[in-house]
Parts: sequence; structure tokens; C-alpha cells
Amino acid sequence: MISKEDMRDQNKDQAYFNQWIDFTQESITKNFGAVENFPRIEGRSSKASRICKDAFELCVMRYGRGDAIGDLRKSVWQWVEARELAVRMFSQLPPDLKDVRLMYEKLTLDGVYNGLTMMAFAKALKFDQEEMKRLINAVGHSGQDALIDEAAYALVEKKRIAADACMYPKVYEPLLDVWRSPPSEQPAKLLAFSKVWKKKIKPIYWSENLSGAEGAYFGYWCFDIALAAIALEIPDEPLRGNAYYPGDLVDAARSK
Repeated sequence: MISKEDMRDQNKDQAYFNQWIDFTQESITKNFGAVENFPRIEGRSSKASRICKDAFELCVMRYGRGDAIGDLRKSVWQWVEARELAVRMFSQLPPDLKDVRLMYEKLTLDGVYNGLTMMAFAKALKFDQEEMKRLINAVGHSGQDALIDEAAYALVEKKRIAADACMYPKVYEPLLDVWRSPPSEQPAKLLAFSKVWKKKIKPIYWSENLSGAEGAYFGYWCFDIALAAIALEIPDEPLRGNAYYPGDLVDAARSK
């Protein structure tokens, strides 16, 4: 049983998280088995894409509610399986729907954030090499975004060739600079990015969800910054006062 004191996210109460976690999981479970039998082939991609979105948001909501890090494993794997399902559905779109396929396969800003977030969760959950490879394969987009590539290389894919730049430099160029700077410069640069993170992330679809429709909010967490701290072994004491910084996720990743 999760107590009020266990909650990490204070923007909503426990009843809110309980309600929307249950609702989201029910939706995922209901739709997962129905996707491949949906009559309209383009509809399969739409439904699979929605499951991915729901599965991601579920992981973040469970973290915010205060679930134990180890208990998030099942939800992270659910996201991996959702991504694998979506990739299969996208690949089945016929040539006359190539524009639809391109739309679904395009790397979006939230796709970058989601990928970095899931790598951070995987590190905290102590994924072994094969598990990490599978998760990173589910993230996809090899060679398209320098941040995803740098992270994948650091975690497991030592043959990966990184893209030259970020897909979304206005948001993520400062974070990429952290990854590509000498270790002596990384702490100050990561701290500087953390101070403007919420403003930088504004173009992402969920950045104002706290004041949006009921059920839209699922959490504001800089998991992308946490991944850099974990993978690059950056001292993070100055980050611990940031309300968006998931410090205990970093602690879990660093624990022996």
C-alpha cells in the first residue's frame, strides 16, 4: 500500500493518481489484444500509437504516485512491448499509405524525451545487457538524433554511430553539449540546463497539462537530465533541490 508520504509528485493527490493509473492500465489491456484484428489497417497504427502513449504515461504516473522503483519493471516492459507492436503495425501499412507511415514513424520531440526517460528507468531497474538492447531497439531512431545515439552508445551499443546533431536543437542542444563536453565541464552545464529545463521543454505536448483537462496531467520530471547524470557519472548534489529532478531514480541506478 502506497502512503501519502511515499508520493513523489505533490501536484496531484493520491486519489487522482490511483484513478488515472487504473483507467490507463484498463485502456491498455483492452486495446492491446484488439489492435492486430482491427479491420482498417491504418486504424491499427493509430491504436498502437495510442497504446505507446498510454504505456509511457502510465510509467511516469506510477513513479509520481510513489510506487517502488522495482515495481515499475512490469510497466516499463509493457511500454517496450507496445513499441514493438507499433513498429509491426507501421511496417504493415501498404505503399499507398506511405505518408501515413512516415507520420507515425517520424521522431517527435516527445519521442526523444520518452526514449531518454525509458533508458533512465532501465538503468534504475538494473536491466542486463540483453534487456537494455531490447529496450533501446524499441526506442528506435538510430542515427537520427544525437542525444538518443549518445545515450544508447553509453549504455550498451558500442558500435552505434551517433548523428551529428539533435533533431530538436532549440530544446536539447544544451543537453547534447553536456554529453559531448569534457567531464570537468559537465556538472556546471547540466546544472545550467536543469534551471531552464521546464521552459525549454515547453514545446512538448504535455508541458502545460497541469492546468489542462482532468486526467491530462501525468507528471513533470526531467528524466532526460537524470539519464545524463547516471550515464556520465556526473555529481548531482546541486540538482537535488530541483523539484523536477528524480533523485531517487538516480540513486537506484547508482546503487550496487
